[in-house]
Amino acid sequence: MKKKLCVFLVCAVLSACTLTGCGHNASGGSEKDRPIKIGVLYSLSGVTSVSEKQLYDGTKMAIQKINENGGIHGRKIETVFADYASDPAKAADKARKLILDEKVTAIIGTCSSSARKAVKPVVESYHSLLIYPQSYEGQEQSKNIIYVGCIPNQQAEIFVKWLLKNAGKKFFLIGCDFVYPQVENKLAKEYLAAGGGSVVGEEYVPYGSTDFSSVLNKIKSSNPDIVYSELTGDSNVAFYKQYHAYGLKATIASLTTNETVLKSIGADAGKNSFICVDYFKNVENPINQTFVKKYAETIKDGTVPTYAAMGGYNGGLFLGEALRKAKDPENTQQVAEAFRELQIDSPSGKISIDGKNNHTRLYCRIGKVDEKGEIHVIFTSEKPIDPKP
Repeated sequence: MKKKLCVFLVCAVLSACTLTGCGHNASGGSEKDRPIKIGVLYSLSGVTSVSEKQLYDGTKMAIQKINENGGIHGRKIETVFADYASDPAKAADKARKLILDEKVTAIIGTCSSSARKAVKPVVESYHSLLIYPQSYEGQEQSKNIIYVGCIPNQQAEIFVKWLLKNAGKKFFLIGCDFVYPQVENKLAKEYLAAGGGSVVGEEYVPYGSTDFSSVLNKIKSSNPDIVYSELTGDSNVAFYKQYHAYGLKATIASLTTNETVLKSIGADAGKNSFICVDYFKNVENPINQTFVKKYAETIKDGTVPTYAAMGGYNGGLFLGEALRKAKDPENTQQVAEAFRELQIDSPSGKISIDGKNNHTRLYCRIGKVDEKGEIHVIFTSEKPIDPKP
């Protein structure tokens, strides 16, 4: 009798587990009570932390918005944060742990091409998914990566053509010594040659360099119309300030400056320069006005949202829509397939994923800095530009 009772109880327990999915839900709650886990992988320490803070803030705001609006079919998104401390090798290791130990459905993050390239084989080998929110040099495709930021044909190609028409023909190229500036400038030289422009000088400095005395002498002697800059971080701020102090007159045209950087540069050093990105905080539409106000209320650090914050925000919004669209939001393959031709109403405009290459159709905008250090948008593409990685 006791033996039969034990068999009956075991069968009852197994039956209950089958019905409630207890093997997948150790907490014992219903599926709606179980959050969907997403990895968030940024550097909030190390040399790139300043650049990555707004990416992180934008991502955080997007997830917060999704959860405040009811989550994914009633389920909240739970973020699992990992700081890779500006080290690509650590980024790969942290990504592996997020996938294997935390069982995340997808990962949003990384900032540099070196970090992304380190994570790429990890998400590919474990059939996971990375949403990469930053602009980059293109020339890459992966079914396991969604590329949210600008690539050269959406930014540099249009910027160079516009500058040739409106600012001059002779370019001096400068950037930090890593993959993104070098590849971008290689492509810029092709655009210049096709448009009748010329390169009168080209210099790369180590990331974090702040002494530009020798470079400024080279710029002066080469007499360009435009200094085409892809300097980043502290190097960018130091260059603008020293350039202004040196009294050089050629126009600075940057792919990497934003509102936060301009605040550090100062109005005197930044005025009359041009900037080309996909988003400025003063984009005129109701969604952006609401976003800018919400950013100030949420982040509370005195900054305004830049294209970096928008990259993180758009990445989070896209992921939320893909999770809703997937039949099973914890099935990474279904989520990845849901990104195909996915569209969102972003503060930067209505944008979408190109299903052929997993890159984002984005607007191109050019801004000019006034005497108060404010950016005025003087050019916006008529529609989002198809990516050509």
